[in-house]
Amino acid sequence: MFERLYKPYLPEIGFYPVNNKKKHPGYGVSYKLDSSLGTGDYWYYTVDNSYGITVCDYMFYCDVSFQVSHPPFFLIWLNSAFRQNRMDQSGPSPYGRLSSYTGDEATFVGKIKKGTAFRGITILIMPDFYNKILPGKYPGLPGDLTHLFPQFNGNDCIPEIAGVIHQIANFRPSEMITRMYYDSKITELLSIMIQYEINNHYLLSQSRIPDCDMDHLRSVMDYLNKNYTSHIYLDALSHHACMSRTKLTYLFKQVYGMTISDHIKTLRIKLAKEMLADKNLKIKLIANTVGYKLHRSFSEAFKHATGLTPNQYRKTIR
Repeated sequence: MFERLYKPYLPEIGFYPVNNKKKHPGYGVSYKLDSSLGTGDYWYYTVDNSYGITVCDYMFYCDVSFQVSHPPFFLIWLNSAFRQNRMDQSGPSPYGRLSSYTGDEATFVGKIKKGTAFRGITILIMPDFYNKILPGKYPGLPGDLTHLFPQFNGNDCIPEIAGVIHQIANFRPSEMITRMYYDSKITELLSIMIQYEINNHYLLSQSRIPDCDMDHLRSVMDYLNKNYTSHIYLDALSHHACMSRTKLTYLFKQVYGMTISDHIKTLRIKLAKEMLADKNLKIKLIANTVGYKLHRSFSEAFKHATGLTPNQYRKTIR
């Protein structure tokens, strides 16, 4: 999967493969940015359907647009000790800043502005790893770990988590132990993040929810009920609610008994059922109308919620 993701994407924006064994001996793939477009390099190491690690340090001399189709994943990015723009004279954090994102299958359209520098480490982890491999090894873990992943907004600095990511980026394992080392560090990283989130939930649960937070939660719920067919960004919701992403996701589930994404899916499936009653409407149109760009994503979500595919459900309707 990762090969299909990176190989088309990097050459598309001006990177070309190079032999960089001095920096990354015997493992991973190295790329360099075309000198006519900018300066810098990009390295990645992947274990298919499990996780991928990227280390990048580059800057473009021009504006760049790109498009990437991706499967579901969890991503954590450490913006390590550099300025977002080289015109920015503010000093870097000694640990770096963390961002995270839990994404469904979709197509991402991005833009890189001229002069913006990127230097950091990204860990991209797939559902097979955190929902199958880890629970299989450690039976005490729940089957779905995504609700235990912290959501960092780019301003968070957690030394323990940043420290593990730095170790992943800077250590040079021999070829014989490469897979073993990265497996262990990704597992360590997830265990620290999960414990961090558990601690946050415990602290939040010890106090009564203030009236102002309840007002903000009701406002978020009202917004979701009106806009659930659109793509909804958690960052925008947390800004709307005047609280962090972690606090918003925890309080929403505590008050309403479900996650934000589960509530959105429930509303979408309800509307889809109503639309499926009209047999003149094509299923692809229904999928797009209720908020799914990909027909396959809609079918999978619908079957997960009802036990039937949209076609099977339609046949049950008189």
